[in-house]
Amino acid sequence: MKAQFIQKALENKLVSARKENLRRLSDIEHRLEFVDHVDGIEFINDAKSTDINSTWYSIDCMEKPIIWLISSSQYENDFSLFSEIDTTKLKAIIVMGTDQEGVIAQFKNSVELIGQVNTLEEAVSHAYLVADSGDVVLFSPACSDYENFKHYKDAGQRFRKAVREARL
Repeated sequence: MKAQFIQKALENKLVSARKENLRRLSDIEHRLEFVDHVDGIEFINDAKSTDINSTWYSIDCMEKPIIWLISSSQYENDFSLFSEIDTTKLKAIIVMGTDQEGVIAQFKNSVELIGQVNTLEEAVSHAYLVADSGDVVLFSPACSDYENFKHYKDAGQRFRKAVREARL
């Protein structure tokens, strides 16, 4: 009984620490940054997550079904770390970039809905069509996509703009 009490207390401390970390991260531009609610859909800008470890953390922090907007790049083709992602949280993946097939191959057996697009603006539009009220659209690239963006700030600013335009 005492062991269960201690375990529960530790779990509560971990949950509190994670929530505090999320609060702190939300103060950082382009890192789990709330952008907008559109028809009950939450849009989160995580453009600063240009590696799989950062994206893994972002997905792990989400508590709602996720439509994940991910980039792909010819320069980053080691997808082995994707196996660590909890795909039960993913309602859909929308892939953009130059190595879409590599990303799709990694998730085709674990995520039911996977879409391919050419631009971030198309990704936001597709996500809006797929998402239901209560879902999260998470732009977390998981790689540095220099073919489409100058840097992560450019990607994040374009995501914000695309979300604003989705309201229209």
